[in-house]
Amino acid sequence: MDAWYVFCFAPAKKIAGPDLNDRLNDCGWEDPVGIEITGDVAAVTSMVPRERFEGPEAEQNLADLHWLLPRVEAHDRVIATAMAGAPVFPLRFGTLFSSGQALAIEMARRRRSLLDFFSAMAGREEWAVKAVLVKDQAIEVRRLALFPEEAVESGPIGRNYLLRQRQKAQAEQALGPWLAQLVTELERELRGLCESVSVRTPTDPVFGNWACLVGPGEAERLHREIVRLSASYTDLGVELHCSGPWPLYSFCNAAGPIR
Repeated sequence: MDAWYVFCFAPAKKIAGPDLNDRLNDCGWEDPVGIEITGDVAAVTSMVPRERFEGPEAEQNLADLHWLLPRVEAHDRVIATAMAGAPVFPLRFGTLFSSGQALAIEMARRRRSLLDFFSAMAGREEWAVKAVLVKDQAIEVRRLALFPEEAVESGPIGRNYLLRQRQKAQAEQALGPWLAQLVTELERELRGLCESVSVRTPTDPVFGNWACLVGPGEAERLHREIVRLSASYTDLGVELHCSGPWPLYSFCNAAGPIR
């Protein structure tokens, strides 16, 4: 039994294009990708076997990274291709509707909120900014800040080694408060550069993770300031990375229903 897989919603007038279908089908998705229009809202869709995403076979597939990752990447490429010509409301990987009628009803129900979203997000982009800790370098910087180098160099070699190890342990303990302060400083900087900032959960070695919404023409300014900030933190054992633009997952309720 087939289901309607939906990648994203978009304004109908802006999603259409003579070669868009070809470009959508060049994204690596294993089934044909098309566009369904209900009034002034469009959905980028694909007819897929329902068992691929539901049931025992789906549970095995979704637990297998070799199966999952290429399909998640293709899902994101389809959305990125649709984004090239229109603001889109992205849906999470695996969003299914049981029928075209169920999809049309949902598009009609959400029409007003979707049109408001398209209007508010026109020309805006989501960029990811991550602060990465280079731990050994950061610990050494903290150690030198806490302890004068002369105290280590002036004693016997064995004593120096033990003393340096104790200093490193104390410096590592001091990283937490320092990084917390740094996260606060960086977030304040980002909020001054962006229309909105969404805080994401960091995963080691990332200690600061933000989604940044920038207005039309403002991405270049964000990149320039990230380069400036990064240069000021590099010697401290901190790297800043900026990537995108990404689908606007962080600034909409993107968990679409399964119907």
